[in-house]
Amino acid sequence: MLGLILYVLGGVGPAFMHSIATILLLRAVLGLGIGFITPLMNAYVAEYFEGQERSKMNGLTVGVNGLGGAFFLIIGGATTTLGWRGVFWTYSFGLLLLILVILFVPHDRPVRTTKTSDSSKKTASMPFGVYRIGLMTTGLMILYYVIPTNLASFVVDQGFGSSATSGYLTALSFVFVFLAGITGTRLNRLLRKNLVSLILLLLGLAFLLMSQAVALWMVALGVATVGFGFGLAYPLLLNAMAGAAPKENLTLAVMLMTAFANIGQFISPLLTNGIQSLFHLESITSVFVILTVIIAIILSIKIFQISTPSHKRDLAG
Repeated sequence: MLGLILYVLGGVGPAFMHSIATILLLRAVLGLGIGFITPLMNAYVAEYFEGQERSKMNGLTVGVNGLGGAFFLIIGGATTTLGWRGVFWTYSFGLLLLILVILFVPHDRPVRTTKTSDSSKKTASMPFGVYRIGLMTTGLMILYYVIPTNLASFVVDQGFGSSATSGYLTALSFVFVFLAGITGTRLNRLLRKNLVSLILLLLGLAFLLMSQAVALWMVALGVATVGFGFGLAYPLLLNAMAGAAPKENLTLAVMLMTAFANIGQFISPLLTNGIQSLFHLESITSVFVILTVIIAIILSIKIFQISTPSHKRDLAG
């Protein structure tokens, strides 16, 4: 509830401001609100659901986030016709969410997360696997946000459209995040350990398409592909985090994962700019090529790891 109150105040507040300093201050308030909401949203799923239900709910959560992102990106663009202040009124949607939270979100934790004694809570520590998954989350966010953060300049520089075109393409990416979220559980059951290879393949194909794009449809396909890959990967990491963290520290672990994700989102544009400066690259297209090669190497290693055990069994036979 506190997070949503900060979200609405920080989101709608800039519509009434007359200086960039106060607008930036309110954006910081908005960030605090999101900082409360996002990890707790994922923690609720981790605490109240287990097994296939948890996997399904994580997929739905990521999927609905993507669908909401696409919807409000379009709504935000439409409200600009009313002036730049109108965009900030889209954050008033948080009031409806606040009402839903008050009415429907449970106020008590499940019994299984409260049975741990106080002494064990003091001695429990985060296993290494929690931080490993956190770093993987950072890596995923770095890769995913390479395209959205550079999309506007890429589309304009390559002559594929205007900055408005990039907005529609970003919305398309969110739509495919949604599609992956609602189908990810079924794909996970079908592919199991091969799902990670599929995700790497999708991310690699996305960067390959972007690097070789000669028409807008190739850019759209690349954006859709990276969105679908991200929509498969993030719920998978959420499930892994819920399995790696001690029950008594589950909420903290999910919050740490959100922090790692935000770090990745922050680092992504810095990394792409750093690569361009280091190798004296004039276009982001060259960065897409480098990332395609890196992902191809990681994918090759992953495929080798999957195939090695069966290969050894064949030799033993």
